[in-house]
Amino acid sequence: MPLKDLNIDQVTYFDLNNQVNIPKDNQIQLEKDQEALAAFLEENVKPNVLQFNSLRERFDWLFDHEFLERDFVEKYHFDFIVSLYKFLNEQHFQFKSFMAAFKFYNQYALKTNDGNYYVETYEDRVAVNALYYANGDEQLALHIADEMIHQRYQPATPSFLNAGRARRGELVSCFILQATDDMNAIGRTINSALQLSKMGGGVGINLSNLREAGAPVMGIANSAGGVVPVMKLLEDTFTFSSQVGARQGAGVVYLSIFHPDVLSFLSTKKKMRMKKFVLRHCHLA
Repeated sequence: MPLKDLNIDQVTYFDLNNQVNIPKDNQIQLEKDQEALAAFLEENVKPNVLQFNSLRERFDWLFDHEFLERDFVEKYHFDFIVSLYKFLNEQHFQFKSFMAAFKFYNQYALKTNDGNYYVETYEDRVAVNALYYANGDEQLALHIADEMIHQRYQPATPSFLNAGRARRGELVSCFILQATDDMNAIGRTINSALQLSKMGGGVGINLSNLREAGAPVMGIANSAGGVVPVMKLLEDTFTFSSQVGARQGAGVVYLSIFHPDVLSFLSTKKKMRMKKFVLRHCHLA
């Protein structure tokens, strides 16, 4: 059943997940989380994973449809890749919670271009990470796969999400930008935040150099808008930009505690509902 054709009346995992926080006999129903997990895998994942006759056929299809890069896979004998998959499948990986499985398949797993089918499982993503980061070293690839499948090691989200993909963002997590106090620089900061967010990174922006609200501009009193309008522009930027729909933009804004706009800065969560931002006030030497 294609994902788009899932009948909400036939889905039980959301209802089971909601029951976790509904006390029964004064006890939280923790067992409902495992029931929701089992239902999600059975109702959503199992019938919607694209099937192939062989691992070779699967990789060829992923190459031909521009889901995976060829270069990193061709550094290995394919017999080794088969043995790597055999090892991963023998570990019988199980998600520990409903939300872990839901987040992986909803946001991280590769899907067909129409969004109707999953084209990778968790084991597939682990295998690609191991092959990509080992760079042709079979022993290292096996070691990375072993660490990841047993959840002793987990790459940062962009590294895990983008490894090996033909259409991807960057492999790094975070970027820092410093805005300076002129209109062109503010525009460049917003554009940089847009481009970095598109590649899947979280962006931190220091606005401490911007003049305060009501400060003069070109000698005209009460002209400057201050940091809050710039924050609003940045929030709209992060809301608009995402990594091919896989990962929403995210930003953090920093402001010196000695900046005149610090109180209005701190009140934006309440007054302007800036949900995309984590706010930080800091003492900058």
